[in-house]
Amino acid sequence: MPTADVAGRALAESVLVPPPQPFPKTPADHGIAYRDVEFMTSDDVTLRGWLLNEGGEATAVMTHFGYRANRYGYQPDQQPEGSRPYEHEIDFIVVARRLVDAGYTVLMYDLRNHGESDASALGVGTGGVDEGKDVIAAVEFVASQEQTGDHIGLLSYCMGANATFFGMAERPEVFLDAGVQALVAMQPLRNGDFFRALGVDDDVYDAADEHFRSQAGCSLNPEILPQIGQVPVPTRLVQASTDPWTDFRFIEDAFEALGRDANGGEGIEKHLAWIDGTDHRFDGYNYFGDRPELMLDWFGRFVPVAGRG
Repeated sequence: MPTADVAGRALAESVLVPPPQPFPKTPADHGIAYRDVEFMTSDDVTLRGWLLNEGGEATAVMTHFGYRANRYGYQPDQQPEGSRPYEHEIDFIVVARRLVDAGYTVLMYDLRNHGESDASALGVGTGGVDEGKDVIAAVEFVASQEQTGDHIGLLSYCMGANATFFGMAERPEVFLDAGVQALVAMQPLRNGDFFRALGVDDDVYDAADEHFRSQAGCSLNPEILPQIGQVPVPTRLVQASTDPWTDFRFIEDAFEALGRDANGGEGIEKHLAWIDGTDHRFDGYNYFGDRPELMLDWFGRFVPVAGRG
């Protein structure tokens, strides 16, 4: 097999099959009351997660980034041999703590093929295309519970943001009927844009895309701007201004497209927030744990908790 084909296949596999990630902590380690939950997607994949601080007047649904994470976050010492993209732990429970302290119930769950959730029929990640069904199921689950409040905000990271866009385009009525009122999308990015930002050679990229298509049924860079155009709720898009692993043209195009075709063509309220003071793309995933203002401000405006909105 030619060298480019070997390298391309390995590159594709790095985003097709997530390495197993354990759970070193639970919300109880942060002093947060929670219960284990599970729910089913429309294509019969069982997803598992934590429901924190039941009884809040509103709920935040957290959708993690893919491939090297689960609902807990990311652990550098659990990464495959010779492949450690980030040297610091990401603990999404710290972010959830900020939401709980603000009065929200929080759903943290594992995407398909990640964490404790079951594998999909494909058995591989698709960069958000297949995973859109997971976001739909998470919203339906929250809406079905008596102790989760009547209003929902979505906090979606990277591939999780892509999944949210695909889910909203596939079943917009689910989100609106369930009471979803706002989205905070942190650093959405397609696999192909990520590889291009890394400087992958064209022949390796083409081989990676071919292998990815054969396994996932879609390209490394699936068409997503039309889906982003159908987002029906106010959205804050957040992106680190010094992220070397992204395509800033995609971020700008995504923001321009955001919600453009929703609400009968009237669009949505939206905001692009550039954040500074980060040295690595993954710093953005920890950002709201240290500096939650952009997240809490947006949710406070559109998914308020009594006395805090």
